[in-house]
Amino acid sequence: MGVVEKNRARSRLPEAIPAVAAVLIGLWGITTPSFWRDESVSTLAAAMPIADLWYLLDSIDRVHALYYLLLRPVAAFSTGELAMRLPSVVATAAAAYGIAVLGRKLAAPGVGLLAASLYVVLPMVSRYAQEVRSYAIVTAVAVLATWVLVEATRRSSLRWYLAYGACLVLLGWFHVYALLLVAAHVVTVLWWYRASSSRPDVARFAGALAVAVAGIAPLALLAAGQRETQLSWLKPPNLGDLPWLGEQVAGNVWPALLLVALMVVGAFSGGRLTAVALPWALLPFVSMAISLVHPVYNPRYVLFAVPAMTLLAGAGLNALRPRALGWIGLVLVAALTVPTHLTIREPDARPDNLRDMAATLLARQRPGDAVLYVEERRRLFVAVYEDAYRNLRDLTYAPGRRTPRTAAQLTAALDGVERVWLVTGGRKHKNRAFVEDDERYLALMANRDFTLKSTDDFGYSWFGLYVRKRR
Repeated sequence: MGVVEKNRARSRLPEAIPAVAAVLIGLWGITTPSFWRDESVSTLAAAMPIADLWYLLDSIDRVHALYYLLLRPVAAFSTGELAMRLPSVVATAAAAYGIAVLGRKLAAPGVGLLAASLYVVLPMVSRYAQEVRSYAIVTAVAVLATWVLVEATRRSSLRWYLAYGACLVLLGWFHVYALLLVAAHVVTVLWWYRASSSRPDVARFAGALAVAVAGIAPLALLAAGQRETQLSWLKPPNLGDLPWLGEQVAGNVWPALLLVALMVVGAFSGGRLTAVALPWALLPFVSMAISLVHPVYNPRYVLFAVPAMTLLAGAGLNALRPRALGWIGLVLVAALTVPTHLTIREPDARPDNLRDMAATLLARQRPGDAVLYVEERRRLFVAVYEDAYRNLRDLTYAPGRRTPRTAAQLTAALDGVERVWLVTGGRKHKNRAFVEDDERYLALMANRDFTLKSTDDFGYSWFGLYVRKRR
């Protein structure tokens, strides 16, 4: 390696600093919060026999097939919080490094370093770096796809455009929803085509998109039939979702407002960076607009747009004078997010505290106790801490059957059972307006031989104990 190459490598070494910081922040308190229901599904899917996984994917979650397969080697080693969440930490570090590179290529090394540093201190990024779901990996692939597109337009190389198409295929197989990124990239390419003397090769770009369509079409066909299963819980957004998105990203209103102000400054000073980052950063609002007709929006689904926000904000920080103000601004944002970072690392910081739920159930159960899961897939949502459920007789399914018992079959199965643990989700037992429609639950509630003795909430999930009346 010559002197020039050594100096160039040395000058790019700081780009790794945000990636190292992402790992350290990601590992901070990573095992303290309990797994929650979505993480339970991921962990159990990664650990179950392959035949059971194919059956699960045939019923639900085809869109997450690649992620579950990726987790299987990890689950073979350990299904604990550290091991299962570690891939998301690594992906977050990779995204941070990619942001630093993008900032340098599109603007200046200082922009990349500030943008990547800002990215790793945002609470939303930290939250999903500690999540056994695909969002951090999707974000890393989105950054990679954007970097490859930048290189493809600069080099005008067919190989790079094909690599870009391959990145989009990978992005879609990890999370088809993230293909909204293509819309931002189309805007970027057209922006550069109209404004640049070295125009991107639109024909090759279109060819890369064709490659992506061909690669993603099988997943789209497979997943189309599960749309209601995956997204039926989503509702159309309202005006309150705008500030909520800011608070999700930045932790609370003050760093959110500071982030927006920096993004505005960066949008006017970013040059080529603006053409890439601005359409990308606006995708959450595109998602909200789509959701007014077909609800698909949730803040975690648009995590892949946060790198664009930090690129704009990094350009804004870099534009401040004297330059020290940029780093002071970064420290200020980081300081304002500390309370949220502490909150998301508390034991019950997730929507469900499945660890406490399992510990409580394990302490209270007796030999011969049974369990009824409502709805029937609820076991996937809670049993990541399996010791609490291993010795309970499952009334939901007959032995060896994949379809749940009917109400009549459940009533027959209750013969000889003294205590039944109802495991379900939501605070339905406290909502008088709620009408339960699960036939097994209705049969248990209507059974005059049993009475509800107690209920315990653990976030969204809860259990109740039904005890046979003494005569």
